[in-house]
Amino acid sequence: MMRTGSLFALAAAALALRPCAASDAARNSSEAMNASSYAAESLASEGVRIAFIGNSITLHGPLAPIGWTNSWGMAASEASRDYVHLVTEGIADKTGRKPSVMVRNLAAFEREYKTVAADSLLADVVAFRPEYVVVALGENVPDLSSEADRLAYRRAFKKLLRPLMPGRSKPNVVVRGVFWPNAAKDAEMAHVASDLDVTFVRADVADQPGMRATGLFAHSGVAAHPGDAGMAEIAARILEGFFPTKSGYALWVDGRPAKVTPMRISAVPFNQLPQDYQRPVDQTEVAGFATIEADGPVVCRVKPDRAFSRVTVRPLASGIVPTASDGEILFTVPKCGHYVLELDGCHSPLELFVEPKRDFAEERTSATLTFGPGLHEPVLVTLKDHDRVYIDKDAMVKACFRAKGVKDVKIFGYGVIEGSRNRRTGYDCYRDDQDSGIQILDSSDVTVDGPVVVNAAAWCVSAFNSRNLEFAHIKVTGAWRYNTDGIDICNSRNVLIRDSYFHSFDDSIVVKGLMSDEKSPVENVRAERCVCWCGWGRTLEVGLETWAPYMKGIVFQDCDLVHNNHGAISVHLGGPAPIEDITYRNIRIEYDRSERPSVMQRFRDEKYISTEPWSGDAITVTNYKMFGPGSMYGESRKDEPFGSFGRLTIEDVAITVGEGAKRPTVGIHPEEGTSFGGISKKNITINGEPL
Repeated sequence: MMRTGSLFALAAAALALRPCAASDAARNSSEAMNASSYAAESLASEGVRIAFIGNSITLHGPLAPIGWTNSWGMAASEASRDYVHLVTEGIADKTGRKPSVMVRNLAAFEREYKTVAADSLLADVVAFRPEYVVVALGENVPDLSSEADRLAYRRAFKKLLRPLMPGRSKPNVVVRGVFWPNAAKDAEMAHVASDLDVTFVRADVADQPGMRATGLFAHSGVAAHPGDAGMAEIAARILEGFFPTKSGYALWVDGRPAKVTPMRISAVPFNQLPQDYQRPVDQTEVAGFATIEADGPVVCRVKPDRAFSRVTVRPLASGIVPTASDGEILFTVPKCGHYVLELDGCHSPLELFVEPKRDFAEERTSATLTFGPGLHEPVLVTLKDHDRVYIDKDAMVKACFRAKGVKDVKIFGYGVIEGSRNRRTGYDCYRDDQDSGIQILDSSDVTVDGPVVVNAAAWCVSAFNSRNLEFAHIKVTGAWRYNTDGIDICNSRNVLIRDSYFHSFDDSIVVKGLMSDEKSPVENVRAERCVCWCGWGRTLEVGLETWAPYMKGIVFQDCDLVHNNHGAISVHLGGPAPIEDITYRNIRIEYDRSERPSVMQRFRDEKYISTEPWSGDAITVTNYKMFGPGSMYGESRKDEPFGSFGRLTIEDVAITVGEGAKRPTVGIHPEEGTSFGGISKKNITINGEPL
């Protein structure tokens, strides 16, 4: 696709350079670099738009005094071997689209970050509307030797990048760390990348053998730049940031290799009320998932990339007993369902979604919108009446699917709905406020059958003031951002959630009544045969928001709750709605010694330090008001009545507490001056013993 020297037409323009006595560039005799500005030229007038923002490693024009005669990234041997061309090739290959490229040399920002108007430097890049952005700065920044310098660079770097992501969507962005190792610069750029919810990758490989262009150029500053091997390593790390491949697992199913998709999940139960930044990425870890189609038992062989001593397959009720030998794990999955392979506890698992074999022939034939194999990036898919959407099992669609005021819509297929290009912009996740994986508003007769929803920006799947909804065989995972509930059913009627998997950072399956729709009831909502993992909040919950004329006919049945935090079974009446006929039946709750207590984060850089096992509440019922004296949400509406029960049934609940895990609590907690009636508890056991 690319020809040497054909990607850019350089527009030379001298920059006003000033000596910089303390920078990585100076230490590597490169203070005279970056004597040319950027240029933009495209191989195609339309295509995948890619922007590179960097310094001499990204683009440098000819400069005779230093013996550099080229117009590409210093010091690659030819244009096709610099990281810009290699990354462009990789993106074009992955997206299947010709590239349209813009390159900016922004060395002036690096040297003058304390005084430059950083928020206006990328106006032309913003106007270019890039879909992929690589930010490769830092080498020319003077040493960040004081806290004041570090904070100043952090603020300037954030100002520089923020205009790239206005509103509720953003491009794919990778921030590359510095080539010449400098921990302070990497830390500040990683901090900003985390705040803006974009990817940071380290590239501090200059001191590794063969990474520099040593011996290829007479000028020591040029020779200190990455040679072909260094450029290739930088490009590989950037492409891994855009298109992750490393899950930590290799998988074979019935002897054949199976694809494992990497994802990011929450590593610690550490939460904060939403700020103007996203959840810090150092609170996360990498895991993997695989979708397997089967019409009977399947044999799985797994090779992790790390050592382990304890292997568990959940749900425990599946009865799967894995064996391990020579670093590999072998087990048989007896039937379709959703399973979690864990090594030494709950961190970095492998999630297996074993689904019935289906060709979706009828659905594909009737589809009004089809996403075939490969990568698709519509960002927002607005659904219309009678739409039929097919997502192929080998498709990844970066988008929020929104149905607003529509009827008779169906989404089918085992493909992936991925939310990394949707951006959290406000405090809550109610109604129109945020984009997420699947969002249904004021609609009727909607079916979602099969997809994986991963990496959502807010509530992963949600329904507001809607009716006649079915969610079947959906898998929600990779949820680590603030308020990433699994599925929220709000002021809706006739809803079925079945045969699905929800691994959420916040609440897993939640039924709510919101103030915005408080005239609409909640009625006839059923969740059955689901597997849930709740990292922070409550696993099967009615509440916390309960504003509705009434909430009745809610059933949670035959579900496995493999990890839980605040509460596994939770009814929390934060508003005044009367509750009528709520049932939790045949629920299996598991606790492991690797689980830790939930903690509210007080400030951005606070670290999670809790180390003791934690199990929270297995069953909790309360009418503590969401709004009122002492509540975290303030005093408004404090004179409303407390919520009440007509009938709440909790029966056939088996709680399993693993060796070394903390025993959970069970409690009914009416607020002062109120009483609960109509609550029935029957056949609740902990490790087989009656509670």
